[in-house]
Amino acid sequence: MTEILIYGASGYTGTLLAEHAVAQGLRPILAGRDPDKLRPLAARLGLDWRAAPLDDPGRLREMLAGIAAVIHAAGPFSKTAQPMAEACLAAGAHYVDITGEIDVLE
Repeated sequence: MTEILIYGASGYTGTLLAEHAVAQGLRPILAGRDPDKLRPLAARLGLDWRAAPLDDPGRLREMLAGIAAVIHAAGPFSKTAQPMAEACLAAGAHYVDITGEIDVLE
């Protein structure tokens, strides 16, 4: 497993992360909840994409198949961090997010 997935890629910060990754020669998989937002970004950057809602653990696990690490950029993290972290644990993928929300950090 060497794949990196950016979840929340179509948001402001997620797009910046994706663009920076490509500029560094990386080829992350873009992901999020809305395929209609992911599709044009992935086409512009020449990357693959996957969509899955955070309230569907089965689809999240499927989305994380073959993924080594997730960069989670979809807030609000008080609602999104736990389901993504649990899916990463189930898939054996590393997890990092960009939250600054104190309740999530605690």
